[in-house]
Amino acid sequence: MLRRHFLTLACAVAIAIAAPYTATAATPPDQLVIAVNMSSMRGLDPHELNQFESAEVVANLYERLIVLPADKINEPQPGLAESWTISEDGKTFTFKIRSGVTFHSGNALTAKDVEWSLRRLVKLGLAPSTDLRQWGFSADNVDSLIRATDDQTLVLETPEVWNADLILLSLASFSTSILDSTFLADKAKNDDMGREFLQTADAGSGPYSLRSWRANELLIAEAYADYWQGEPAMRRVILRHLPESSAQRLQIEAGDMDVATRLSSTDLSALEAGGNVQIQKTPGFGFYYLALNQKDEILSNPKIREAFRYLIDYDGLSSTVMKYYGIKQQTIIPGGLAGASTENPYKLDIDKAKQLLAEAGYADGFSKIYFATPVTPEYEVAQSLQANAAKVGIKLDLQGGDHIGKFRERAFEIFSARSGERLPDPHAVLASYATNANNADDAKLTGLLAWRSAWDVPKEIQDMVLAAAHETDKAKRNDLYAKINKVYLESSPALITSFQRTDAKAVRNDVKGYTGHSTWLTRWDTVTKGD
Repeated sequence: MLRRHFLTLACAVAIAIAAPYTATAATPPDQLVIAVNMSSMRGLDPHELNQFESAEVVANLYERLIVLPADKINEPQPGLAESWTISEDGKTFTFKIRSGVTFHSGNALTAKDVEWSLRRLVKLGLAPSTDLRQWGFSADNVDSLIRATDDQTLVLETPEVWNADLILLSLASFSTSILDSTFLADKAKNDDMGREFLQTADAGSGPYSLRSWRANELLIAEAYADYWQGEPAMRRVILRHLPESSAQRLQIEAGDMDVATRLSSTDLSALEAGGNVQIQKTPGFGFYYLALNQKDEILSNPKIREAFRYLIDYDGLSSTVMKYYGIKQQTIIPGGLAGASTENPYKLDIDKAKQLLAEAGYADGFSKIYFATPVTPEYEVAQSLQANAAKVGIKLDLQGGDHIGKFRERAFEIFSARSGERLPDPHAVLASYATNANNADDAKLTGLLAWRSAWDVPKEIQDMVLAAAHETDKAKRNDLYAKINKVYLESSPALITSFQRTDAKAVRNDVKGYTGHSTWLTRWDTVTKGD
């Protein structure tokens, strides 16, 4: 009877939350309500998705071998793997899989599930597979290199010796989530290994199970009573599609929402001043960047590339639209990681930009089409650049919209957006921004920002990036990254960084334990409510 009463009450709450935002009732004490923009959430298969909001959901539906605490992001901790050893040659990792863990189906989690899941990630070959494929795993070798030797032991061999932390940190990514292979055995369609099924369902062992998801409307997750670390305090977590910043602000001010995301700087500032909400700013391992297509005769000129650096209003943007969304940074290694630098030699300088244009042979300027992501704060940054460029005769035809496909196909002139690498190591950013093994169009290295920009990265930089990834000596590795940072800055890159990404969220004061995570793995099972 109590169970029936709870379900009736919970359904009523969910219906009320899904209604238009005119309600004023506070959220229930055992439920967490999060406002998000679901427009880019296309599915919940952890081996397919590559998107911020979906990753947070998956982080709570599934578990991984390794855990990275939000406050110790570089220190791998035991997760589903309660311990591990590394061979003397640095190529073989042996994991002892935790016993007593069950999936939401009730099936016991074993090393066989880990084996199947990691092999599945590599064989599907989708964007998240880079987390393992970059270390030499492929559809051809993964069955021999990743294997369960018994129910509690998994052996992972790498084809080459890499810095061991790179392997362990990769096994903490949402992409390496462990799936219930027994449950999914009859869910496959056309050899997709359950991919279609997992778009709107889960097969995990995490603290929450998926109850329902209506695209661009509502997602409901319920606490898993048999979770191996104990049932979470929040009985239910509800994500509401609420893309308008002003609507989110009104709802969280009224207490109808516990967490608001993707708010404008104006609304974040107002909420912070109100006193009932804390603003979290979580540094991310990515940047707001400007990409100049190097197949373009004008944009491939190093002086033109440098001129654009002087057209960005770093200080003005820092105090306005980027106050909550970025930290000024012009070097390529994110702050807090090995080799990071605080050097920011560029500033808005219209006269300097004019001088460089003249030296390049374009004193009268030129015209280009500029694709920009039409969301806060990317579009405001693009508008600022457009206005400054006009002062030196560069006419930028600013076109908002979803142009990422054209960027991936190198069918653009100028493009700007933000990146979000998940691996808390310099290699993650450098592999994308500073390596391009084959600059030909048919190479299709679409996961690399350098390839998308058609930038033939100097060999000196690429060699150092690869050497640092293989280096096992910490001091030598740090020195290499410091050198890479300096050389990259001096190379007039086709990928211009201006701000290190920070992800801002508004959290009501009575919500405790909701902590933004730099690798997109924000947890819900740590959340409680109360003064």
